[in-house]
Amino acid sequence: MTLIPTLRLSLEMTNVLAHIEQNGIKINKTTLAEIREEYEQELFQLERRLNELAAYAMGDTPVNLDSPDDRSMLMYSCKVVDKKTWANIFNLGHEMRGATKKPKMRKRMSRAEFKGYVMRETDVIYKTIGSQCSNCNGKGRYNPLRKDGSIGKAVRICRTCSGKGVVYESTGEVAGFKMVPRDVFDVAAGGFKTDKETLEDMSLSLRGDAREFAQSYIRYSALRTYLRSFVEGMENNMDSNGFIHTEFMQCVTATGRLSSRNPNFQNMPRGSTFAIRRAVESRFKGGQILEGDYSQLEFRVAGYLADDDGILTDVEAGTDVHSYTASVIGCTRQEAKAHTFKPLYGGVSGTDDQQRYYRAFKEKYRGVTEWHKSLQKDAVTKKEITLPSGRQYAFPDARWTEWGTATNRTAICNYPVQGFATADLLPMALVKLHHDMKDMQSVICNTVHDSIVIDVYPGEEDQCVQVMSNAMLCLPQETKRRYNKEYSMPVGIELKIGKNWLDLHAVFEV
Repeated sequence: MTLIPTLRLSLEMTNVLAHIEQNGIKINKTTLAEIREEYEQELFQLERRLNELAAYAMGDTPVNLDSPDDRSMLMYSCKVVDKKTWANIFNLGHEMRGATKKPKMRKRMSRAEFKGYVMRETDVIYKTIGSQCSNCNGKGRYNPLRKDGSIGKAVRICRTCSGKGVVYESTGEVAGFKMVPRDVFDVAAGGFKTDKETLEDMSLSLRGDAREFAQSYIRYSALRTYLRSFVEGMENNMDSNGFIHTEFMQCVTATGRLSSRNPNFQNMPRGSTFAIRRAVESRFKGGQILEGDYSQLEFRVAGYLADDDGILTDVEAGTDVHSYTASVIGCTRQEAKAHTFKPLYGGVSGTDDQQRYYRAFKEKYRGVTEWHKSLQKDAVTKKEITLPSGRQYAFPDARWTEWGTATNRTAICNYPVQGFATADLLPMALVKLHHDMKDMQSVICNTVHDSIVIDVYPGEEDQCVQVMSNAMLCLPQETKRRYNKEYSMPVGIELKIGKNWLDLHAVFEV
C-alpha cells in the first residue's frame, strides 16, 4: 500500500493549519483575568484543605504536597527502606530501545510475590508528635564548645533532629490513608504512584478522608496545570489585539495526531465545564463561536478497523456505552467515562471491579479482542502496522513476552485507533471545510483532536452550520475518494454555537 495519499493529505493539511494559525483565536482579557482569580482562590482553598487532611492522617510529620515520595507515604502508609534495592526488584528506571529512551519493562509477578516484596522492602509509618529539639533549641544547628568551655564559631548540624529543629516521636498509630497497591504497575521510584490516573482509578474504592484527599488532589493538580499551561500560556502568547496564534505541528506525536505550542491548546480538557473556554470569543462584533464535535470517533474507528459487529450494533442502536460501564463497575456514569474506552488501547490494570469490566468489554466486543491479537502479531513478525490510509507505525523492537503478549502492547493497540481517527479522518473534514469556506467572512480558528471551531461572522450562522456539518459528515465519501476504502461505520456529530467557546447550545446533531 502506498503512502502517497497520506502524504498528499498532510500537505493539504499544512496549508489549512497555516491559515488557522494566521486567523488566530480572540481572547477576552478581562474574562481571562477573572478566570485566573477564580482558579487561584479555589487552589488556595484546596491546598489548605489538603494540608488539613494530611496533618490529621500523619500527625505532626510534615507533608510536602509537591513531593511524590511524601504523597506515597501519606497515601500508602509506608516508606521504602532502600530505593536502589527497590528499583532493582521492580526494574524501575529507563533504558534505550533502538534510538529512544523508554521506561524499563516492569517485572511480572504474582500477587503473593508482589505483596511479599512490599512487606519486606517497606516500613510502616506512624503518626508523630513533634517537639522542639532541646539539643539545638529548635535551630537545627549549634556551635560546639571549645575545650575551655567557650562557644566556638563553627556551626554544625544537630544530629538529634537531623537539622530540622524538631524531634518527632511515634504515637504507635499507623499514619496515612492505608491505600493498598494493586500490582507492579503501581510502583514508583520513591514508593507508589500518586499521579492523576492512579488516583482516579483507585478513588472509587476509597472512603472517607482518603477519598476526599484523592479527589481534592486531582483537582488541585489540574488547577495548577490550568494556571501554568493555559492561563499563563495565553497571557504570555497574546498579541496587543488580544489574539493568540498557537502553532500546530503534524510531525511531533507518534500517532500523527496534531500537537500545538505557544500555547498548547491540544491537551485542553473536554466537556462543558472548562472555564478557560469562556475567554475565547468572536473577533466580530455580534459574532459567535461554532464548535463541531465527532461523537465517540475513536470508539467507532476501532469498530471499523476491527470489523466488530458489536460496536456497529451499539452505534446504530444509540447504546449508552458509559451506562453499561457503570453497571459493570458499580459507579456513576460520570465516573465510568474514564474507563469505558481503556480496553480499546489494551488497558488491563485497575481495581477488581475495573478489571471485571475490561474482561466484559473483551467478551462483548470480540472483534476488537481478536484485532488486538492480530496487531500484536503484525508488530512482532512484520515490525510494523499499516492503516487503511497507508499510514504506517514501526515497532522494530517488538517481541513476544513470556506472558503471550507483545512488548509495547498498549502503543500497538492505541496508535492505529488514534492515528486513523485524528490523523487521517479529521484532516479530511478540515481540508474540505477550509475549501468550502473560501468565499465566507467566517474563519476556522481552532481544532482540537476530533473537534473543529469556527469564528462565525454575523449573518453567516446558518451557512456555517451547513458547511461544517457537510464537511464533518463527508468521511465515507472522502475515504473512498482518497484511499479507495469503504468507511462503513456511521458518522455522528454535534454542532454547538454561542457567544463564547464555553456557553454553547446545540444547533445540529446526527
